[in-house]
Amino acid sequence: MNDAQTWTTIGGMFTFMLAFMAIAVRLFGQNLDARFGALTAVMTAGFEQVDKRFEQVDKRFEQVDKRFEQVERRLDRIEDRVEALDRDVTAITRRLMDGPDTP
Repeated sequence: MNDAQTWTTIGGMFTFMLAFMAIAVRLFGQNLDARFGALTAVMTAGFEQVDKRFEQVDKRFEQVDKRFEQVERRLDRIEDRVEALDRDVTAITRRLMDGPDTP
């Protein structure tokens, strides 16, 4: 084998190795892309489920908040009635204890 044939053989082998490495890198890259795509889809679906659950929890909190507002209004009405009853009982007690009012 002369010098030109040796360098041609080395160049051919080097080209073959580069082509093989390029194919391997490309397949590895495609495999990674596919896996990242699948992972992204799974993560997106999981985040959507979490978002839906948070929306449901938020709706429940709104319902509970409305119920607390209703209870608060009822308690305010009861408090007003108790105050009115307290005034009435106080007035009746004063009349009974002080006797009839004489002008």
